[in-house]
Amino acid sequence: MGRAIDGSALSWAQAEEVAPIIRKWATEQLLRVWHQQKNRYDPDPLWGDEVGFDKQTLKKIEYALVNLDRKNSRATMLLEQERVIRQWEARNCCTSDGATLQWEWATYVVETTPEAPYHDRATDLLEVETNMRQRRHLINRFLLPHQQAMSLCVFPRVGVEGTWTTPNQPNRLICPLPRYQLLAKNVQSRPQGRMRTYFPIYRDVLTSSPFHDDPPTGKGIPDHICLDELDIGTGCCSIQTTFQAANETEARWLYDQLIPLGHVLLAMTAATPIWKGYLVDTDIRWQRFGDLVDDRRPGEMDFLKANIEKPPRWTWNRTYLSREKPPMLEGSTPLQPMDKTIKSRLLEGGMDDALAEHFASILTRDPLLLTRADLDNLNDSNTRLFELLHGCVWHHVRFKPPLTDNGPGWCVEFRPMEVQLTDFENAAFAIFMYLLSRAITTFHLNFYLPFDMIGESWETAQKRNAAVEGRFWFRRSGWSSKYHRNDHSVKSMCKDSADHQDAEKECKLMTVDEIVNGEGNSGSFPGLLAMVWEYLDYTNVPSVEKAKLAPYLDLIQQRANSTNPTPASWMRQFVRQHEDYHRDSYVSEKVCYDMMEEISVLNKI
Repeated sequence: MGRAIDGSALSWAQAEEVAPIIRKWATEQLLRVWHQQKNRYDPDPLWGDEVGFDKQTLKKIEYALVNLDRKNSRATMLLEQERVIRQWEARNCCTSDGATLQWEWATYVVETTPEAPYHDRATDLLEVETNMRQRRHLINRFLLPHQQAMSLCVFPRVGVEGTWTTPNQPNRLICPLPRYQLLAKNVQSRPQGRMRTYFPIYRDVLTSSPFHDDPPTGKGIPDHICLDELDIGTGCCSIQTTFQAANETEARWLYDQLIPLGHVLLAMTAATPIWKGYLVDTDIRWQRFGDLVDDRRPGEMDFLKANIEKPPRWTWNRTYLSREKPPMLEGSTPLQPMDKTIKSRLLEGGMDDALAEHFASILTRDPLLLTRADLDNLNDSNTRLFELLHGCVWHHVRFKPPLTDNGPGWCVEFRPMEVQLTDFENAAFAIFMYLLSRAITTFHLNFYLPFDMIGESWETAQKRNAAVEGRFWFRRSGWSSKYHRNDHSVKSMCKDSADHQDAEKECKLMTVDEIVNGEGNSGSFPGLLAMVWEYLDYTNVPSVEKAKLAPYLDLIQQRANSTNPTPASWMRQFVRQHEDYHRDSYVSEKVCYDMMEEISVLNKI
């Protein structure tokens, strides 16, 4: 949900005017809290799915509200977020529900939060699916029988004029809370103007050639779907996992090792093959969300173009944080001039170069959520200004420092995965990522890649059927770190020297199957799943509980080897086999309705 805002909101022009002083005090707030928390130690590795760890250390996942008009075979997004939440609040937020309901940007999405985070116990892992199902059922209590909460990444007919919401009220798409109203207003008021995204059309036998989807400006691109409204994308749903590390050092290492995994998990969870009622030739929502909130100014883009061959999109991170990283893998983009003042202050305040550069790249952003109250409290006694800037930069991995003594510790949030169609699938990926994070920190696994390889792999992940056909850069040797802290058999799973310093030789283009399930040859990369099973063995998880976890990890194995299709592949196949589909790329209301009904059935199995 993000932090609420109080008081009279500042317009974009007013926020621009005071931005330098906001950045200054945000920097001071960060330095103060960093000095207070840098030596903090939390031995319990708390975690959660799509987590927004706050003072109560909570976790959350988003559900889309779907209206199924069975009489007319028509499915639409239900704009009833406020009614659902208000009715739940009127019940005095019953603690027996085991969850809370929260606001989100789009009024057809409800965010859910269970009462407590998960712990490092197999019994907690086995509760994940049940908890997700419980949260979905809680929303359904406040809906009519023909209305349901579904885990949809993007509704297939989002943006089709006049036909995709119930009621049909375009002015009700943004959450009424001041935070979201101001965020939407300021995103639209920036110098960049309206953010357009173009997805290539999926060309079927009878797709018109050339295909045109011109926006009102007439600036469309042939054979592409054009998304030029803010509302098309604000309701994207994902499954995110956040992990509490023991201390800052462990959090920095985990952050670094999750960065090279983002494109792999994005491809494995691809769930967005349809936009505006048309099949497109991509499978993910990431490009749209990136374009929607990309706040880089023309001058910044010019600076980047002058310094590097291809300016990186906001979608992948620009720095590694661990002091132990090999020197040849620095690979961050050049800082623009206004970053340097902030970075210099952070260095003066005691931060090392890597951490200072990371936070400088965030604190130099434009403040999107400012109020008069913020200007009346310019000091370092709280973290409000830092949170406002940090909370509006959405990299695929987020490094989250502790903000209070009694709140969460050093956390890392993994953000790229698309929400899956069933509770079982969502639970499987949440469990897998938690276990992999524990294997990384326990065995000190080393997955460093040069940033240009990460960028190339992100481009691959955005292609159709990337989970099967794509090849991604990955560290197939040298992954058993020379800083390994445990004398454990995982070290012997690879015969290559951990001290090998030639990144080009250690890294290779690999399939998702090879990365997750292993290459299958003696002395080759054993696969991420093998590392997860090694961790379960190392921590002496009982055989009975490992057997109960096996179905979730089996799904990961099957998704990687393509025997279990991604939601995007399933949806694409459903459309192409439907009797009402005319091989012209168009997804009619009837096809969309039948798909929603089928997804409803999947969650009842």
